[in-house]
Amino acid sequence: MLKSVYVPKLPDFLSLCERNYAALHRLLPPVLAVAEQSFIQFSSQDIYRLTILDVAPFTTKLKIELWQGQQHYFQPSFDVQLYHDARLAEVVRVQQQWRFAAVYPYPNPTMSQPDEKRQINLLLRDWLRLCARAGYRAEPEVLP
Repeated sequence: MLKSVYVPKLPDFLSLCERNYAALHRLLPPVLAVAEQSFIQFSSQDIYRLTILDVAPFTTKLKIELWQGQQHYFQPSFDVQLYHDARLAEVVRVQQQWRFAAVYPYPNPTMSQPDEKRQINLLLRDWLRLCARAGYRAEPEVLP
C-alpha cells in the first residue's frame, strides 16, 4: 500500500502564522529597533531573550534564544520573520537550519519530515503558549 503524499493546506498554515503573530506581538520590546531586547522569564533559571535583528517598513526579524538557564546539550534558538502588513509570523531558522521547503520528499538526506515547515511553526506556537501560561516579561535590570 502506498503512503499518501503530504499536501500542505495553505489556509491552515496562514492561520497558524496569524495566531503566532498575535501572540508574539505581545512579547516584543516596546520599540522595534535593531538590537532592542525583551526578556521572557519562566523561572529564576530559565530566561529567554528576544532580540530584534532587522527592521524594515513592513517586516521585522527577531531571534528567540535561551539566554540564561541550565546548560544543556540543546540550546533552543530560532529566528522569526514578522510580516506586519499581513500580520504573519514565520520561523525562518531553527538551530543551524535555514530555508525550509513547504514539502520534503521522504526519506531525504536530512531526514526532514514531509511537513517540516509546519512542524517548526507549531514549535513556535507551543513556545508562545508556554509564555502565555508560565512566563512573564522581565526587564533587563531586574535579571540576575
